[in-house]
Amino acid sequence: MYAIEFEADVREGVVKIPEGYERLNNVHVRVVVLVEEPVGDSDVQAFSEHSAGIIEEWLAPGEDEIWK
Repeated sequence: MYAIEFEADVREGVVKIPEGYERLNNVHVRVVVLVEEPVGDSDVQAFSEHSAGIIEEWLAPGEDEIWK
């Protein structure tokens, strides 16, 4: 698995993949959304916090000790 990064605008729930990433056509991808500004939507915030808690790779108890 490898990662790419690009910025895009969401328009009506759709993110357009920029030119230059044609190899992503018709493939399965994992999408992580990072929002740089506050959305102000408590439902989105709650979903984000819930989702972070169910992703197994993010449940590393040893790392939690570092950040306490």
